[in-house]
Amino acid sequence: MEIVIDKTRLAEALASVAPFIPRKTTMPILVNFLISAADGKFVISATDLEITAIASAPSEVKTPGRTTVNARVFGDIVRELPDGDIRFKLKDGERFEIFSKNSKLKINAQSPEEYPVLPGMNVEPSGRVPALQLSEAIGKTLYAASQDETRFNLTGICFELVNPKSKTERALRLVATDGHRLGMVTRPLATFELEDRMIVPRKGLTELKRIIDSSAASLASTGGELGIEVKDGFLVVELLSTKISIQLIDAQYPDYNQVIPKNTTSTAVMAVEDITQALRRIVLVVSEKTKGVKFEFSPTSLRLSSSSPELGEGVEEVPVKYEGEALAVGFNAVYFLDFLNSLSDTKEVRIELSGPLGPGKLSPEGDDSCIGIVMPMRL
Repeated sequence: MEIVIDKTRLAEALASVAPFIPRKTTMPILVNFLISAADGKFVISATDLEITAIASAPSEVKTPGRTTVNARVFGDIVRELPDGDIRFKLKDGERFEIFSKNSKLKINAQSPEEYPVLPGMNVEPSGRVPALQLSEAIGKTLYAASQDETRFNLTGICFELVNPKSKTERALRLVATDGHRLGMVTRPLATFELEDRMIVPRKGLTELKRIIDSSAASLASTGGELGIEVKDGFLVVELLSTKISIQLIDAQYPDYNQVIPKNTTSTAVMAVEDITQALRRIVLVVSEKTKGVKFEFSPTSLRLSSSSPELGEGVEEVPVKYEGEALAVGFNAVYFLDFLNSLSDTKEVRIELSGPLGPGKLSPEGDDSCIGIVMPMRL
């Protein structure tokens, strides 16, 4: 194998796949990148057998071939090389030579025959979804996914089709919950078939969002859609020059509709900036364990208060437009902040309540397609 590739294009491909190299593995070869070159393309792959990524870049392929190299060593070398063309040459005995201007390095490679078949990469996406819209939906739900690995069915985001038989109203819904709060977003759908609910792991979606966001400028010039397919227990996404497969969580997702309040008795509307700043200040003096804050609603103001024997106490007043009887209820302040921080270009937030022991339903004012549910606390 012998190729010549521009460092900038190589660095972009590396950045797409490097997060998928496992930190710990029982298969030592998985700490390597799988590299191949043919037909004018440099292709680099990484997998932990649950999430796999392949990225390609145009290159001058003088001799096609395949090999694997240690991901950390290879990435560090490329990072330190000067800008411009880099030439790679695979010699007998899996010696990988790297040339760049006045630099010449040799690293040990390993035979690609030991590398496993890349899971899910035989699936070709047939559906299309707006990429930035998917990234936005992930960002507005991911915060609510559980990080408790013993509740593995809650450690991802649930995807499902809403009105699947309708050609005009069909939408994709994303839901995440950890049992204490819930995030849900519903967005109009392009062409994508999904027979049943699926649960996509948090890690895979975090990296998918990162790749989409870093490609925003390029997406704007290519129509902005990504290819998507669900098959054989994998979610497969193709975006520009990167393809990702994510193994789905094989479990049942709980009926989240049970925690969404159907009838609320009071409503408060306030500026996102006002409530966010107040909560950021008051959370500094709440109990580290519970993060509990008392919310007291009145016709024109929301009074936030907290006290902690270890840290002290605090009170904040936020102007609101409130409809309903005066009400006091306890909430985890961090859960509120997580929802508020997921909003972008939103001026006002609506909080719907159903008594001192009912959950709070949060949404951008005038937009019911994005909601957050926070369960109450006894203070």
